[in-house]
Amino acid sequence: MSKLGQKLFVVFLVLVILSLLLVGVFINFSIGERFDDFINLQREENVSDLASVLSDNFKNNDFAAVQNLVNNFSRTNRIPLWVENNQGEFIYFPSQNNQMAQMMRRMGMMRRMGMMSNNSHFNGVRQLPDNYPGRTRSQEVYIGSEKVLTLYWKEVNAENQIDSELYDYFKNNIYRAIVLSALIVILIVIIFSFILSKKITEPLIKLKNAALDVARGNYQQNINSKGDDELTELIRSFNLMSKKLNKLEKIRKESTSDLAHELRTPLTTIKGYLEAIEDGKIKANQENISEMQEETERMTTLIEKLNEFADAQNKIFNLKEEKINLTPIIKKITNQHQKALKEKNIELSLTLNNELNVKGDQDSIFQIFNNIIENAIKYNVENGKIKINSLVTKNEIDVFIKDSGIGISSEDLPYIFERFYRADKSRNSTNQGTGIGLAVAKELMEAHQGQISVESSNNGTEFKLVFKRSKD
Repeated sequence: MSKLGQKLFVVFLVLVILSLLLVGVFINFSIGERFDDFINLQREENVSDLASVLSDNFKNNDFAAVQNLVNNFSRTNRIPLWVENNQGEFIYFPSQNNQMAQMMRRMGMMRRMGMMSNNSHFNGVRQLPDNYPGRTRSQEVYIGSEKVLTLYWKEVNAENQIDSELYDYFKNNIYRAIVLSALIVILIVIIFSFILSKKITEPLIKLKNAALDVARGNYQQNINSKGDDELTELIRSFNLMSKKLNKLEKIRKESTSDLAHELRTPLTTIKGYLEAIEDGKIKANQENISEMQEETERMTTLIEKLNEFADAQNKIFNLKEEKINLTPIIKKITNQHQKALKEKNIELSLTLNNELNVKGDQDSIFQIFNNIIENAIKYNVENGKIKINSLVTKNEIDVFIKDSGIGISSEDLPYIFERFYRADKSRNSTNQGTGIGLAVAKELMEAHQGQISVESSNNGTEFKLVFKRSKD
C-alpha cells in the first residue's frame, strides 16, 4: 500500500473507532433511563392485568383471596405492591412478603429510609408507598362501577433499581452486543478502507509516474480515467498537457529538419554562383545576379512564413476568444486581393449569410481565410472562378471556398497540410510556394476547435472550414 493509502486507511480507522466510542458513551449514559422506561411500562401492563383478575375474583371483601393473588403476583413479577380498600385503609404491604422484603433490603430502599435496624433485620413497621423513594403509581380495581381496591407500586428509576439482577443482565448483554458489533464494523471498515484507499491512490500513483516520465522528456503519456470527479478532471488535464507537450516536441524536432532542408536549396544555388564567379567560370552579369536575388527573396519569404507558423503555434496556447462575424473578414480579404483577381480575370462569387458568428481570435481567423483565398488565386487559371459560400446549422458554421484551378493530385492530397510540402503542380508552376500557408491554416483551425478539409480534381479544389457556432 502506498504512503497516501496508509494515511487514508489510518484516518478511516481512527474515525470509525472514535465514532464507536462516542456511541458507546452515549449508550452507557442512556441505557439506564431507557431500561427504566421499559421496566415501568411492563410493570404498568402487569399491574393492569392483576387489577382485571382481582375484579373478577374479589367477592365479599375476601381478604385471604386478595392476599393470595397479590402474593403470587409480587413473587412472580418481582413487583412490591400495596393494596388499599375502598375505606382508604391499606390491607396489604410488601413487607408481608418475605421475598419482597429481602429484595427491598438488598436494593437499599429500607436502609435509605431508616427502616433497617443495626442487625440488618426488618423491624416490621408497615410503611406507606410515599415513604419510599421514587414515583408512586396506582391502579384502581372495580366491580361493575364500584371501586373496591387500589393497587400501589413504585416506579423504577436510576437511583432506585428494584430489580438490579435483571438490570445487570440487560446491561451486560447490551455491552456484549456493542462490543461484537464494533468488532464487526471495524473489520468491515478495514476491508472497505483498504479497497477505497487503493482505488483513490492507484490513479494518483499512475499520475505521479507519468509526471516523472514527462520530466525525463517522455511526453507520450496517456492515463485512462473514468468518472466525473475532481481526480478524473485532474487526469484529463494532465493528458491534455502531455499531448500538447508531445506535439510541441514533435514540432521542434521536425522544424529543425524541415528548415535545414528548405534553406539548403537556395543557399546551395547562391553558393554555386559565387564559387563559379570566383573561379572565373562565369561572369557576374545581370542575369546571374537576378537569379541570386530570387533565391534570396525565396529565403526571405520562407523566413517570414516560418514566423507566421511560429505565431500560429503560439496561439494554440494563447488564443483570444471574442465574438466574431466571419462575413466582414472574408469580404475584407477579397477586397485586398482585387488586383490579383483582375490580373487573372478571375470571377469571384460570394454567397454568405450576414451573421456568421463564431468565437475566436480575429487575427488568426483572418490569417486562415487569407492563406486559403491567396492559394485559390495563385493556383487558379486565367479567366477562372472562385466561389465562397456558407451553410449555417444548429451548432456549426460551414464555409466553402472553391476554385477552378489546376487542382491537387490524389497522391499529394493527404500531405498538403504538412509543413514545407508542395504538390508537384504547384512546384512546377511559376507560382513558387513555401508549403507553410496551409499548415498555418490547419494549426489555427485546430486551435479554434474547428476542422478543415479539402477535395480536389482536375476541375479545381474546394476547401471546407467548419467552426463552432456562437449563440451568444
